[in-house]
Amino acid sequence: MAGQPPENWSEQVEAAWHQYGRELWAMFYAQCSDAERAGDAVQEAFARLQAQDGVEIREPRAWLLRVGRNWLRDVARRERVAASSSDGLDFLAGVTDSPEAVLEDAELQGQVRQGLDQLRVDDRQVLVLRYALNWSSIRIAEALETSPAAVDMRLSRARNRLAEALRQLGVNVEQE
Repeated sequence: MAGQPPENWSEQVEAAWHQYGRELWAMFYAQCSDAERAGDAVQEAFARLQAQDGVEIREPRAWLLRVGRNWLRDVARRERVAASSSDGLDFLAGVTDSPEAVLEDAELQGQVRQGLDQLRVDDRQVLVLRYALNWSSIRIAEALETSPAAVDMRLSRARNRLAEALRQLGVNVEQE
């Protein structure tokens, strides 16, 4: 994008879409825990990039990330919610046989959502990237522009904070 002639702008935006689109969606999903809203944030970021029409952007990935995150914050402010519920984390529901087990799983999912909603965005982000999207520490580190060791430390602290939030909700949390 930097130093490219404006006549190729649409092609450059399309190339950026292919290069960054999936990663941006994952980052936005980790921020808001809503697949549709994450997709909207990606679309908004790329629409704003297209509107730049050849303006030099040195770090397109960082620019797109910033635009999408700001858009998500604006939407959350307008809705007066710090973060949307974590409906996408239904991965906790296993295959169950009895109606009681189904109800217990549903209750636990609700409590985990409540616990996640009480966490800071950066804690929720690393937990969702790891456990909902199954990303490795290396991949998370690349996306967050930090080291794998820092990601592991953030994960450890975020798990502890989530465990504490769950305890306050009355969930029996077993330590590893």
